[in-house]
Amino acid sequence: MVSTGEQRGVVAMWRSERPARWFFAAHLQSALGTGAGYVALLLLAYEQLGSAWGATAVLIADLAPAMLLGPLLGGLIDRWGRLRSAILADAIGALAFLGLIFADGATQLIALALAAGLGSAILRPATCAMLPAIVDPKRLSAANGMFGAVREIGQLSGPALAAGVLLMTSPDLVLAVNALTFAVSALFLTRLRGRLRPTVSEPAEGAGPRNTLGVLRDPLVRSLVLTSGAVMLVAGATNVAELVLAKEQLGAGGSGFALLVSAFGCGMLAGSLLAPRDDNALRGSYLAAIAALGVGLLATAAAPVLPLAMLAFAVAGIGNGLFLVTVRVLMQKLIPEPAHGRAFGLLDAIDSWGFGAAIVAGGALAASLGGRATFAIAGILALLVLISATRAVRRAGPTVFPAPLAAT
Repeated sequence: MVSTGEQRGVVAMWRSERPARWFFAAHLQSALGTGAGYVALLLLAYEQLGSAWGATAVLIADLAPAMLLGPLLGGLIDRWGRLRSAILADAIGALAFLGLIFADGATQLIALALAAGLGSAILRPATCAMLPAIVDPKRLSAANGMFGAVREIGQLSGPALAAGVLLMTSPDLVLAVNALTFAVSALFLTRLRGRLRPTVSEPAEGAGPRNTLGVLRDPLVRSLVLTSGAVMLVAGATNVAELVLAKEQLGAGGSGFALLVSAFGCGMLAGSLLAPRDDNALRGSYLAAIAALGVGLLATAAAPVLPLAMLAFAVAGIGNGLFLVTVRVLMQKLIPEPAHGRAFGLLDAIDSWGFGAAIVAGGALAASLGGRATFAIAGILALLVLISATRAVRRAGPTVFPAPLAAT
């Protein structure tokens, strides 16, 4: 007899949820392409614009659509439909990265980076909103765990693949491959037409929030959205500090930096698969994830040698990965499906603002105070976020998850 835990597990989900196979196959190869394309895009920006500011401009251009248009795009996703929006986003990504091969000059490069960012700003909330329509509600945590794990596999393996290709050729080939992965992803997603659960085919009229701010009526949802942006700021602030920590405080050089990044990525991968299967444990997991992030960052700041720093940073990665998955699951369960596009569009906008601020603040802190101090500050801020989140959870009282809406 198969246990409840096994039924809800990742392997069981893969075996029994056929639409999920097409979804995750599309996401996996696209994540690998995106990880590789990210490296190629920054190299292209550096070569064409002539300085590190070129890479910074491309990063900002990639974030700008989500920062400025996230809630609006979320509303359009609810109106157009999740699947249609995801396919459109992949098509935009394919065309943008194909155009980058032929880009000449700063104007074209930034414009195409903005187009790629627009595709991402549609794709992220559309895919998060689509997951409840792909799998049985009992397997939603497992599906979100696999979704996060696949993303981390792409971020870990994609740059390594790009490095191998770049030894033999120019960034143009990597950009072309990334464009192809977007096109393949769109093709795979078309296989889901007619196979999604009917709860998201046509939103019931009047069901759920009537506007984007309406998704914040629930106090726990407000905490999830604001905490997510704060965690993105805290975790993102270490992006520059980890290089300074590895090279200056730990004396580990470039290889030590690479190992630190890999340790955090492996932790993210593991954390993505740790989401609880029991709905009653989700809020505890949400708080435990923030605690693990804060403790891991503080321990990294205090680590005297590279191996201990890697271990501590991996703990922080576990907390970050678990946090992202738990927040997605809670929002999918707390917010009616007809408003999922708006909810995740708003979440993506807040996260993008948090990460954008982290790029600036993290660099300034690392340059002025050093890597250890930046990690320590980030860890303390994470624990302050934990205190705020704990209070919000207690004020919210017992969580009652609404049943999925029936199709009209």
